[in-house]
Amino acid sequence: MRMGNRSLRLAGVLMLAVCVSASEPAVNLASLKAVEASINDRLRSNIADPYDLLGPARGTYAEGYGAIFSVEVNLTMLPALAISPFNPTLKDSDIAKLHEKKLQKMVSLRGTMRELVAGAGKSLTGMPGNERIVVEAFLFSYRWEDRRGLPHRLILSAPKQVLLDAVNRHATNAEIAALIEEQEL
Repeated sequence: MRMGNRSLRLAGVLMLAVCVSASEPAVNLASLKAVEASINDRLRSNIADPYDLLGPARGTYAEGYGAIFSVEVNLTMLPALAISPFNPTLKDSDIAKLHEKKLQKMVSLRGTMRELVAGAGKSLTGMPGNERIVVEAFLFSYRWEDRRGLPHRLILSAPKQVLLDAVNRHATNAEIAALIEEQEL
């Protein structure tokens, strides 16, 4: 009878191990952190005209869907003395210049985000190929800014395996860009 109890306990331990291993996510925290760091580094890397990163990128994994990363940025840094107690308002010409600069920076942000989406697949090794990689930028602006032509959010996504196949066959940036879905909200 003791042998039966021991077997029963062993079976219980094995069942517990199977249940725990089945609940482990396909994408571990270290992989998510690696992509977050890549996003943060890349958005801060343009020394001449950096984005104003308003908080670090955050990523999560949704089993059956994929990995989602979000970040909040201001496309441009305002000059240090743009608004101060001595200069409480901006001129219309300053607002127009800022708007034009942000429109130009949207082009480079899209390119940067495409590269981030394409590169994330290499870091997310445990993620199934049919799941998606999503990078979303929330775009900050002040109430007084001219927002015409500027979205509040930019979302880029693509299936992991499609991206990996393109990277492995040395697809051009234009070919990779065609594989990535873009949405502006």
